[in-house]
Amino acid sequence: MAYDCLIIGGGLAGLTCGIKCRREGLRTAIISSGANSLHFSSGSIDLYGYTPEKNPVATPLEYIEGIAAVNHHHPYAKIGTAVVAEAIEFFISEAAVGDIALHRNGRENHFHVTGIGTLKPTYLSQASVFNERIRSAWENKIPIAILNFEGYRDYYAEIAVEQLKRQPLFADTEIITGRIRIPRLARPERNPHEFRSIDLARIFETEKYLPRIAGEINAVAGKAGIVCLPSFLGIRNFGAIHARLEELTGRIIYEVPSLPPSIMGMRIDDALKRRFAALGGEFSIGDTVTGGEIVNGSVDHVHTKSYGTTRHHSSSFVLATGSFFSSGLRSEFNRIEEPVLNLSVNAPQKRNDWYAARFFEPSSHPFLEYGVQTDDNLKAIDAKGNMVNNLYCAGSILGDYNPIREASGGGVAIATGYHAALMITGKGAMRQK
Repeated sequence: MAYDCLIIGGGLAGLTCGIKCRREGLRTAIISSGANSLHFSSGSIDLYGYTPEKNPVATPLEYIEGIAAVNHHHPYAKIGTAVVAEAIEFFISEAAVGDIALHRNGRENHFHVTGIGTLKPTYLSQASVFNERIRSAWENKIPIAILNFEGYRDYYAEIAVEQLKRQPLFADTEIITGRIRIPRLARPERNPHEFRSIDLARIFETEKYLPRIAGEINAVAGKAGIVCLPSFLGIRNFGAIHARLEELTGRIIYEVPSLPPSIMGMRIDDALKRRFAALGGEFSIGDTVTGGEIVNGSVDHVHTKSYGTTRHHSSSFVLATGSFFSSGLRSEFNRIEEPVLNLSVNAPQKRNDWYAARFFEPSSHPFLEYGVQTDDNLKAIDAKGNMVNNLYCAGSILGDYNPIREASGGGVAIATGYHAALMITGKGAMRQK
């Protein structure tokens, strides 16, 4: 099997890279071991949310412009602000083809409400999380109803209300809570306390129960002009469902990210995979790349668990396997390693240096910044310190940034995946030290 580009990892970085490579006419394949981090995400795209002092960043692209002066190893510093901005525009347009309309607040961050009622800065959100009507409703103190389904145990509206009222923006806003009933399903014997977000999304997906659910909402929402619900509004037909539910209730329906599996994250995952397939990309899911061989400074081939000794050849490779969560990095007792090609990792081998003494350490834990080392073009560095000519790294496999503390994970994934595609297609600018 031979390709122009073979991408190891089918998350946000890998899919962005794959779509761009296919748009440029390259024979491209993605090998993915299974569910990616989008299934655990909020469904919004964070570009850069917080300074090191934990202050919210107002204009992330402008802030990214100055990162190189502070941390020239940061992925954003390596690829440059112009590529980051170009990547975001590309992602918005490709997501739209997949029926995901992403909204933003000009060049500024906006916030989304979390499941516990805190406010988190982000850059791109789905229409049910941010649009001009929602922004106006917040600013004009429109009464809010935060509702949950009876029996759904992964969301507690009362906690969300308590936290939300602590936010200055909502201090003078009337906020009420209530519960609505889950419609009877084809399996009425099932205990409603067993339901998870994916079960409820399937109820909404059919549209069959929308009038009944709208009636339940109107019965408990009082004079609220905006109704916050856990994100259940379907995975593929969510746009029509959202519009229909707003029409039936006469209210703004706001989706709050639910605990995994994340319905809003699954929407983006589904849309990107369908887009990649529609462009002719080859997607192998449920397989794991177990190793490969570097010959004369370039990756010659990789092999996978399912295909044994079969060699998968490609002109270029992209490593987008993620961090510890998705086994892109692996820790032994006194060793952190990249398990596919044994690449160089920016991690000390002394275990006590991997974490802070306090779990909720304000400056975060050191291991969150560990990752594969690359040159300024995101080409991987092998265990001997040599650059691998045809292997690019993208997403959270990269080190020298903290996606949690910075709130930058989605933006880095998109921008570095896009950058890798530019380099492979010859449209990226080579950077020299």
